[in-house]
Amino acid sequence: MRITHVSDTYLPLLGGIETQVSRLAGQQAAAGHDVEVITTTPAAPGAHGVSTAVEHGVTVHRIAARIPGGWPIHPRSTAHVTGRLQEATARGERPDVVHLHMGVLAPTAQGALRPVTRLGLPAVLTVHSVWGGAWRLFAAADAVAGWSRWPVRWSAVSELTAAPLRRLLHPADGAPDVAILPNGLDLEAWRVPRTERGARPEGPAVHVVAAARFAARKRMLPLLAAVADAARELPDDALFVTLAGDGPERARALGFVEEHGLRDFVSLPGRLTGTELKRLYARADVFAAPSPEEAFGIAALEAQAAGLAVIAHAESGVAERVADGGTGLLVPDDGSLAPALVRLVTEPGLLDGLLERAATPPSGVGWPEVLAATEQAYEEAATLAVPSRRT
Repeated sequence: MRITHVSDTYLPLLGGIETQVSRLAGQQAAAGHDVEVITTTPAAPGAHGVSTAVEHGVTVHRIAARIPGGWPIHPRSTAHVTGRLQEATARGERPDVVHLHMGVLAPTAQGALRPVTRLGLPAVLTVHSVWGGAWRLFAAADAVAGWSRWPVRWSAVSELTAAPLRRLLHPADGAPDVAILPNGLDLEAWRVPRTERGARPEGPAVHVVAAARFAARKRMLPLLAAVADAARELPDDALFVTLAGDGPERARALGFVEEHGLRDFVSLPGRLTGTELKRLYARADVFAAPSPEEAFGIAALEAQAAGLAVIAHAESGVAERVADGGTGLLVPDDGSLAPALVRLVTEPGLLDGLLERAATPPSGVGWPEVLAATEQAYEEAATLAVPSRRT
């Protein structure tokens, strides 16, 4: 199968969309498919122009422009994508499907969607981000362009991200429901041998970890505040917290740790590699995902695969994989984080029970299942495609 992915953001940028698209493309290439990615993300900061390279078995076409701030935006990206697809078709290498990946702001994927359908190519569009109030802008665009009626197989990475899309589709007109195409993970690669509390460098404390960008929407500073509140109610050495990651709010987080005297039981090691995260999870108990804007939560999934219990915001995409009181705890707001941490330390049998049940990884997110669901969406997209017509 010839598969073309269109994604504004891609490696070497690091984020949910970039990670998922690169992993999905790599898995598809390893399965024997002919896979390419078209992106406006440059191969290195400051790079520009049009380039093609094979990266980990995937052909990556980059359309990079010099944009202030380094944003992965190109003013003529739609024309480039359309031209690339037309040239491939002329060479007898017509894609069997074009898979477009969309956040809230994705001008290349959004702009290319209509030309792709007009070329008669099967199209799958996956929403990777929480739209929030932006869904009204998409509704206004739909009122003008009628995009929700285009022959596209609509999909999203979670029920949370699917909900606003469902508002805008027209099932009465025969449109299929939004497909859920979750992010995939090599679950076995993240299974790590558990180090019991007494044998850890952190001592016998309950070890809570997080791995996220230190940015406002990730809620790392409110998590730190909750840690400080919980610590005031707990005995010394009862809790240890490691918050891995980097970002614009990390300096403030370091200052908060110093100001509130948390240095003895709070560690901020910066961004960790996958191997370093696995070592961290081997000696941890709980992963914290406090943001309600977490569309899916790849970092939380990695921790779940490692056997950790999870504290997550009840309205996030992470919550869809957490059984409240079964494999983790769901909280409605920032103010509920500290009481949840105190419960994990003080409530007899609670944490041990969560860890016992969390030893079974979530279902539906291993690569064999994700690839099967994605190929099913591709087959459905092929039935929706209409014959090519001139734009």
